[in-house]
Amino acid sequence: MENEKTIVAIELGSSKISGVAGQILTGGSLKVLAYAQVPSSSCIRHGAVYNLDKTANAIAEVVGRLDNILSTRIEKVYVGYNAKGLRSVISRVEHKFEEETVVSQEVIDDMFQQCSEIEYNGYVNLFQESQEYVVDSKRGMETDPMGVACRSLEGNYLNILLKKQVTDYIAQCFRTAQVQILDGYVAPMAQADAVLTDDDRQQGCALVDYGADTTTVSVYKNGMLRYLRVIPLGSALITRDLSAILKIETEQAEQIKCTYGLCNLIGSQDNEETIMLNQRKVSLNEIGEIIEARNEEIIRNVAAQIKASGYSEVLYAGIVLTGGGSQLRQLDQVFMKIMETNRKPRVIAEPICGVVWNEQSWKRGDGSQLSLLSVMAKGDENCCELPKMDEIDNLAPENQDKVIQQSLFTEEGESAQEERDRKEEEERRKAAEAAEKEIQEKEPEDTNTGGKKKINFFKRALDSFLNYSEDFFDDSDDKNTEN
Repeated sequence: MENEKTIVAIELGSSKISGVAGQILTGGSLKVLAYAQVPSSSCIRHGAVYNLDKTANAIAEVVGRLDNILSTRIEKVYVGYNAKGLRSVISRVEHKFEEETVVSQEVIDDMFQQCSEIEYNGYVNLFQESQEYVVDSKRGMETDPMGVACRSLEGNYLNILLKKQVTDYIAQCFRTAQVQILDGYVAPMAQADAVLTDDDRQQGCALVDYGADTTTVSVYKNGMLRYLRVIPLGSALITRDLSAILKIETEQAEQIKCTYGLCNLIGSQDNEETIMLNQRKVSLNEIGEIIEARNEEIIRNVAAQIKASGYSEVLYAGIVLTGGGSQLRQLDQVFMKIMETNRKPRVIAEPICGVVWNEQSWKRGDGSQLSLLSVMAKGDENCCELPKMDEIDNLAPENQDKVIQQSLFTEEGESAQEERDRKEEEERRKAAEAAEKEIQEKEPEDTNTGGKKKINFFKRALDSFLNYSEDFFDDSDDKNTEN
């Protein structure tokens, strides 16, 4: 049985802006009702918006396509974000007591709040999660110090930061496209929730999202995210190298990359074999060398980030690969060579909960849709109302003719379509005003208790920009009026 809520997610990727609408089935699997994508290489680079108008138009186009497939109008969406500059930092807050005191929930909440108020120059804090606590400056760590008697308590918190300009541009683009954002999620973290098991997180693993323009490294240990970095390198660089060196079109270079991959590492492959490209012979050995050189650069950067996390020696669950670049043939051999491990990386293309596609043609099966589906799985609020056609469809043919048709014009001379558009616009305006009022009166909800606390600040960051921009435009209008 399906959940009646229809969740809509949008992802701003470097190669495409994609959208999905679907429902979460009772068993936890996802049912995709609609899918759409448009190219984004002309407006998004390394996951960050640089052409606002083109991005806004692309968002509107994706939502419009989803509208057409669903025969409805989407009112709200969830957003997945992953851009260059996204990173984790560890922040510390210390609380000292005048005398030995038992740690209470109030103390934990106060320290968490202090950390959330720390300002980072040029960055906004999008997510915060408590890690361990140090009691009385001892080396021992406590994940939940509730009830412990001490004279000092130091809390360690992982914060996910993103450049403020990136969040401001996202907010502006969706505002221009007239699409309301319900909430946003760090795409790599949503992916982790969708593909990693509790054992993976506990034993320690590195989740590597090998994308087109970026590669994201997320390190987990003892059940928690410990480190996150976005590397501004991706598989699109391999395609560009092939296109430039072999003097072929980008589409042909992409096909060659996917077909041959790291063919130099395939023991049974005769590298003296040649193929015809633009009426000239090119050896597979040359193709393999081009792909191998750029790929090795990317993987060495991944290895460097895993080492920088400080957990490279204790990741007993190994490496989990996803993203479009993860399908590169023989990629696992490169990881095993560079990381000096005998454990073969796991490649995951879809959420482990399972996905049911209404149209199989939408399915890529190469990991490039995983983050979008993962964001959809995080949604819990209805984004649109699906048309109910069951009653009409179930009528006998002779009775379907008896369905009352609306008049083409109202008594005031307004067409039925104009009336519908006007009413829909009024409803959208009222809904936006109500949502904005609710946001202004309510801080991000924090239902965490005990020492383990986490909270998503993404919506607060967007609303901060929207409130500021409205004040700015209001002031400008006032000045223009005075002049």
